[in-house]
Amino acid sequence: MNNPLLKVENCGIQFGGLKALDGLDFSLNSGELLGVIGPNGAGKTTFFNLLTGVYLPTDGSLFFKSNLLNQLKPHQINQLGISRTFQNIRLFLNLSVLDNVCIAFHQHIQYSLWDVICHRKKYIEEEKQIKAKALELLERFHLHETKNELAKNLSYGDQRRLEMVRALATRPQLLLLDEPAAGMNPTEKKELIELIRHLHQELNLAIILIEHDMSVMMQLCPRIIVLDYGVVIAEGTPEYIRQHPAVIKAYLGEKKDAKSL
Repeated sequence: MNNPLLKVENCGIQFGGLKALDGLDFSLNSGELLGVIGPNGAGKTTFFNLLTGVYLPTDGSLFFKSNLLNQLKPHQINQLGISRTFQNIRLFLNLSVLDNVCIAFHQHIQYSLWDVICHRKKYIEEEKQIKAKALELLERFHLHETKNELAKNLSYGDQRRLEMVRALATRPQLLLLDEPAAGMNPTEKKELIELIRHLHQELNLAIILIEHDMSVMMQLCPRIIVLDYGVVIAEGTPEYIRQHPAVIKAYLGEKKDAKSL
């Protein structure tokens, strides 16, 4: 495609004398599912922080829908259509499940503060629409029965799903999932795989997935990028990655068996 959804050009970031990412260069098309793996400290979450404006790159450029992201703030990047989840769940734990999702919809509200103060029809009608859309999302992801429950009372797996639903409520075109299977049991991981497939296929949503669980990555991602010490050491299909000598060395040491990946 001539106009990829996301284009990363020779991107890097340096903290003092440490290069956390160096020379990152790739593109992502609309509706594509990409996996990013690497040992601890490889720069995976740092990359997500660059994409979402938490960090500013010290080298290279980031483009989303041809918009330069380098100097944009997180909320501006979110408004363009990039949303994310986190390694550590960041829900509003003392708010209801429904309120957690409704808050995310407020990124795109049309009513003004004056409409709220005067309780105008525009405010009332838009809030009704937000609630209806939030309930629809919760139902799609089988969380509608918990809509009035406090988020902190959900199971770990349901909290992970709620975080994804909240990210979707911002209407992204690119969803960044940072280790969504962390802490899940085998049953929850199986459900997660089906959920991500649903997001990708039914919503035609572009997804970049960071995950340590290789079985999850190999099942889900047609293309995988491998980072080690902030540098891309391999890129390709799951089978190519599984057999790549540099990947085997980074994870297991040179003489280990690739079947362990």
